[in-house]
Amino acid sequence: MTISFSPALAIVLGGSSALGAESDSDFKIPETEIIKAMQAAVRADDKNWFVQHLHYPVRYYGKPNHTITSKDWFLKNYATIIGPKLKDAILGQDPENYLKNYQGLMLGEGSHNIWLEEFGDPGSPDIGSNYQIITINNTDR
Repeated sequence: MTISFSPALAIVLGGSSALGAESDSDFKIPETEIIKAMQAAVRADDKNWFVQHLHYPVRYYGKPNHTITSKDWFLKNYATIIGPKLKDAILGQDPENYLKNYQGLMLGEGSHNIWLEEFGDPGSPDIGSNYQIITINNTDR
């Protein structure tokens, strides 16, 4: 059996366009990029990366539950907020296989996860920069 495609269909399937758009290998999915960036921040214990991605107020469910309203409180409590189990859950997240729904993008699993929401200009050239943390769950429930 032979399958044939029209030239127009071949252009679309090939990931190229007659207008010279970027190739498939250049296209980056914002969700995958923010997951990889957060994993790098966790590995480096980069508190400032997290501070730059908090969308205040941030709901924190842990010990104790708290509404994060300041950079200072987050930095003072970073080791508790981004604890070992939450770090493991984030590092275990497959950047290509994630949960995204009307509530946002979730990284992690079970009761150890971080929820992000996309804010700002969706056409921003800085891929993934529009995602900000809205909820942090770090409990043993």
